Amino acid sequence: MADTPLVRRKLRLPPYLLLLFPAVTFMLLMYAYPFVSSFTRSFVGSEGRLGFFNYRKTWELYLKDIVFTFAVTVFSTSVTAVLAVLLAMYLRFRRSVISRVLEGLYKLPIFIPFVVVAQMMNTFLAPHGLLNLTLAHIGLVNIDQPLQLFNFWGLCFGFIWKMVPFSVLIIHGGFQMIDNSYIEAARSAGARRSRVITHILIPMSKSSIMVALVLVYSQIVGTFTLPYMLIGGKIPTTITVDIAHRVNYFRDFGVANTLGVFSYLLVLGTAIYYLRSSVQRVAEAEPPRR
Repeated sequence: MADTPLVRRKLRLPPYLLLLFPAVTFMLLMYAYPFVSSFTRSFVGSEGRLGFFNYRKTWELYLKDIVFTFAVTVFSTSVTAVLAVLLAMYLRFRRSVISRVLEGLYKLPIFIPFVVVAQMMNTFLAPHGLLNLTLAHIGLVNIDQPLQLFNFWGLCFGFIWKMVPFSVLIIHGGFQMIDNSYIEAARSAGARRSRVITHILIPMSKSSIMVALVLVYSQIVGTFTLPYMLIGGKIPTTITVDIAHRVNYFRDFGVANTLGVFSYLLVLGTAIYYLRSSVQRVAEAEPPRR
């Protein structure tokens, strides 16, 4: 009986895994490891005992702040998405002096750090700040009873002002990558600009829009400077301010780690979507095997 040769199958890894290695390593070091560390330490009480003491304490003291953080993040991200898409559309279709000037100006807030944005918002939104003085000058507000904006609305305004330019930069880049032949073909078929936008621009730039929103959402959840300088010690406030408060004043690392777990849970869905979309884009860009 003839010997049958043994065929060794070589394990061939997809080439795109090498490209993903730096990004995956960064995610593991910057997100996975801190999450595991916070999660394990959140079950350790002040006396070193294991249990759910920190979770009960966090639920009793900071439930409003967790809901407040989620509400600020969702509202700011939603408004940012609408404004960024509208501005990106304007820059895509309009080529005029105004659009060129606007295209140069809208990028400036990207390079302004949050600490400077917070100080600007303190001056602009203060009870006797620039906004209230302007509204009082035109008769819309009584300066003796000014708008109180060091709250949910002022915080959302600050985040939107900072995040819209960043989102426009990504979304406008996606719009620019769409060939004009698609738009001209739709117009030749009788499609109006609204249908061109809803059936060509937005669907073909869906990945760019979603990536921009994921990055905006995650950055808002993790921002400390703007909520701390704008709201301070008011209730409710954001999770990041609560974490700093528990560590600096009480040295309560158990509750601080528990709040960190809740902040990780707030961005868990967006992180999973971002990783899946990144793997999918790299896999689609890989040339077919012969």
